Amino acid sequence: MPVSKEYLVKRIILLVFVIFGVLFLTFIITRLIPARPELLWAGPHATMEQIEKARKQLHLDQPLYIQFILYLQDFLTGNWGISWRTKAPVLTDVLSTLTATLELVIIAFLIAFITGIPVGVLAALKRYNWIDDLVRIITVIGASMPVFWLALIAQLVFGNWLGLLPSAKRADEWITIVTGFKSITGFYLIDSMLQGNLPVFIDALRRVILPAFVLAAYPFCLTARMTRAVMIEVLSEQHVRSLIAWGLPQRAILFKYCLKNTLVPVIASLGLSFGYTIIGAFMVELVFVWPGIGFYAAMSLLSFDYPAVIGCVITVAIFYCIVNTIVDLVHSIIDPRVRL
Repeated sequence: MPVSKEYLVKRIILLVFVIFGVLFLTFIITRLIPARPELLWAGPHATMEQIEKARKQLHLDQPLYIQFILYLQDFLTGNWGISWRTKAPVLTDVLSTLTATLELVIIAFLIAFITGIPVGVLAALKRYNWIDDLVRIITVIGASMPVFWLALIAQLVFGNWLGLLPSAKRADEWITIVTGFKSITGFYLIDSMLQGNLPVFIDALRRVILPAFVLAAYPFCLTARMTRAVMIEVLSEQHVRSLIAWGLPQRAILFKYCLKNTLVPVIASLGLSFGYTIIGAFMVELVFVWPGIGFYAAMSLLSFDYPAVIGCVITVAIFYCIVNTIVDLVHSIIDPRVRL
């Protein structure tokens, strides 16, 4: 077995330390922001007595280390606190918005993976050709372009000017009400297919296209450039050149011998870019009014909703660590030389 128990134990321990470190840093940073969250909790027309009562309820009258200890105790028991903005449990809010973000990120990664690898392979086969130059120019520009700027341009061109696709929200409320759509898993595309609700499926699919393609820009460019570089290196190896000299078909050499060796570093780079994609989803969701965890975190940050901000950051940190662990496991399965 390529994965040992010692490795899994080490990763679990590392995950605990990462979560604690992120929790501590986020807690300190949010408490250093000059704001009065008790006003948000008490309401806009609260009296001084109600504001003081809110400070005591939120433990804001306690020293900073006491606040952290109390929050850590609640966090370890599964109580992530109450959102000062929505008045709902933070864990409930995070779980209800997380599926929207996961649906967007998964579709974006599928787009990047499905399109990036063929483009990178084509650029490697046409090295120093105009196709290779075009791919390199596009991937450099796409990787260096701010995702929020690309989201605004896509929304303006395809949504407002051309009117080809909806430029905001996850689904049309009127269609969901008329068709009786109910969310089961939180993934609208899956739920609409399970219920046989074609109008909601088409509407959700049309609305996810723009933000998904915008979010896929960076991982696509990274995948294409990585695939091109590794494929060029693999094609120059001695055993591949021998296969070409023996007269084997180019398709068989490409898919049977070269592509497998190319996928190993590409998958690893995609895993490392997952965290960047999650952060990019925050800005994309804000532009497209996508009701995911990024939009929820942005609204919470603007409202100085400390428990909600900490909950969002912890959730992203957990997912980032889990995805990196999965990438390492897949790496060890694909490449027999790797032992964990």
